[in-house]
Amino acid sequence: MSLRRAELIAVGSELLEPWRTDTNGSYLSRVLGERGIAVRFRTVVGDVMQDIQTTFRVALERADLIIATGGLGPTIDDLTREAVAGLLGLPLHEDASVLRRIEERFRRHAQSMPPQNRRQAMVPRGAEVLPNGLGTAPGLLLTTGTVTVVLLPGVPDEMRQITQASVLPRLGAAAERFVYRVIKIAGLTESEVDRRLAEVAGRAAPAEWTILAAPGQVEIHLRERVAGGRPADAIDRIDREIAGELGLHVFARDEETMEDVVGSLLVVRGESLACAESLTGGEIAQRITRVPGASRYFRGGVVAYTEEAKRTILGVQAATLDAEGSVGPETAGEMARGARRLFGSTWALSATGYAGPAGGGSSQPPGTVFVGLSGPRREETRELKIPGTRETVRSRTARTALDLLRRAMSETAA
Repeated sequence: MSLRRAELIAVGSELLEPWRTDTNGSYLSRVLGERGIAVRFRTVVGDVMQDIQTTFRVALERADLIIATGGLGPTIDDLTREAVAGLLGLPLHEDASVLRRIEERFRRHAQSMPPQNRRQAMVPRGAEVLPNGLGTAPGLLLTTGTVTVVLLPGVPDEMRQITQASVLPRLGAAAERFVYRVIKIAGLTESEVDRRLAEVAGRAAPAEWTILAAPGQVEIHLRERVAGGRPADAIDRIDREIAGELGLHVFARDEETMEDVVGSLLVVRGESLACAESLTGGEIAQRITRVPGASRYFRGGVVAYTEEAKRTILGVQAATLDAEGSVGPETAGEMARGARRLFGSTWALSATGYAGPAGGGSSQPPGTVFVGLSGPRREETRELKIPGTRETVRSRTARTALDLLRRAMSETAA
């Protein structure tokens, strides 16, 4: 295929509500750009037949590749297949091979196929079926005039699997492509990053530069158009300059997370980690164990929410609790030391504070947090004043604690 203008259509009324976002579009924009295909439009449309057809009718006039996600399920509000077939005047027929695959999938799970799932075997005349290795809804590829239309399920894992296995290989190599990189920065505000990198940004061309504030971090998004298989020289240069200017504030790139980085450092060093949490309620441990293979280095954690738990499980001294209560630097330090002792780990993190809406008085308003670190030849506590909702305080506390450990390991020989 020789395709250069794409439109992405996300189908689903839930995507028009405030609690859901179209993450599929972000993924598709990236992988298409890497093949030199510019996404010119991204549209979200609800589960209404007329609206879906209107959206596709407009897209057919301005794009040569349309990829739609969602609306291929078995329920009455899954209308994408029928809407596109009706718009293009293509009759639907039941594909026996697709039906067999759906039935076999249910049999493997010791279930009978509900009658509604038979709808997912309906295929527009002339469409190519794109197998779904993770679910029941296959993708569909159609050509109308000079436009290629791809219909994909909305479930992100299924959409990505079909895209990688069946869509991208059909797009072919491009004479030009976009290269992307996201550089992630911790411990600095967006305005401080912008100030310190002003000169680097000024000479970023031919790469495009965008700075974004994300939860608990700042991101530099870079995009460069390069020929064929040539390297992205401008992005590589900018990356080096940012790392040279910001040092340890740069913690990751692209899809890598703080917990990925911490896990990799622990594995390389042959070290282990435990944690003791209060206000975060296990969120530090949850982030650590999101990473595959975390059992290689994570020993365990304690959620010690009360003074009694801090004293009896973690060994926080009664005198410390009498002096500063559950929230204070000495309490955080003793929590970290207690977790390290309890689990026999190389390192331990702790977190205690007031997530809100209540605080500890005028000197400790909501958002007052202490994180602690205990490790070989290094102990540290840090006080934080985090504005925002209860969930914001908890989330930023967990991120900051992991960043404290990352910096300590980066600065300390194994």
